[in-house]
Order: sequence, then C-alpha cells, then structure tokens
Amino acid sequence: MKRFFIALIAFLFVTSISNNAFAHSHLESSNPADGAVVTEALNEIVLDFDGGIEQGSFLEVTTTDGQAVELQDTLIDEDKLTAVAAETLANGEYQVTWSVISADGHSLDGEFSFTVDAPEMVEEDQEEVTEEDNGTETSEQSVDNEELDSTKTSDEKESSSLTIVFVVLAIVLVAGGLIYFTKRKK
Repeated sequence: MKRFFIALIAFLFVTSISNNAFAHSHLESSNPADGAVVTEALNEIVLDFDGGIEQGSFLEVTTTDGQAVELQDTLIDEDKLTAVAAETLANGEYQVTWSVISADGHSLDGEFSFTVDAPEMVEEDQEEVTEEDNGTETSEQSVDNEELDSTKTSDEKESSSLTIVFVVLAIVLVAGGLIYFTKRKK
C-alpha cells in the first residue's frame, strides 16, 4: 500500500508541473492566414505560436512555380516569427514553409498558402501607402489581437487552475496517507 501512495504522489507531482514546460509550440495564427486572399500590398508574413520559439527557426516563401521570394529579414520575438520580403509581393499564389524550434527543443514544421490579389498601383503611390500603413493598425487587426489576447489569458487561467487542483489533491493524498500509516502502526 505504501508503494501505491508513493507512486500516486510521484504521478501527481509530475502531472502538476506546468503544461507549458513540456508543451511544443504550435502555430496559433498567421498573417496572412492559410488560404487567405490578400487584397492589399503585402511584404511581411507573421506567424504566432502558442509558446516560445528559439533562434534557428525560419520560414521560406515561394511562388507556385517554385521560385523563392527574397526575404530581407527574418525576426524571432519570443512566440512570433516574422519575415520581411525584400519587395512587395506581386499578385499570385504563395506557399510558406516554416520550421521552428520550440522552447522545449523540439523541431516543428508546417506550411500554408495564400494568394495576393491587390490592385495594381503606381510605385510612388505604393511607397506612400506603405509609409502610412507602418504606423497604423486597422480596427479588424485590433479586434483579432484582442481576441487572441483574451484566448491566451483564458488558456493560462485554465492551466493555472488545473495545476492548483493537482497540488491540492496531492497534499490531501499525502496527508491522508500519513494519517493512514500512523494509525496503522498503532
């Protein structure tokens, strides 16, 4: 019986450790989204993950013909992977292939596609629009960001609550086991 309680306590302890410690980072969202048709000038692709990602993570963008899109910069910021194209993407279909190293060291890969169907603009107008867009966030993006933040907060609360339940359960079991064994010895 003593072995059973020790095994049960060990199991509860291991499972009560925060789920994030053992969790892989999964793609939570991307901008543009998989299958999206982008109707505005686009030169940045952002992937949001539900956990931290490490240096060495990357993404590649290709056309449906297999031509690689030249990326000016790839940035990793905690749980976000951002690629900035050297030039605004021309109208057409694109494939994004990504590979990240999650905070727990595991490598994860994936891919998605999107289409750019932006109205053709004179290059001067395009530069002005790009300068204006850099500092502003559309109301739709703001709403999406607020929804993501509230989802993350509720997931963190659920994870925290589950951990507390396991810890309390472990304490009750340990106390019950100690009482049982002390009364049994008498």
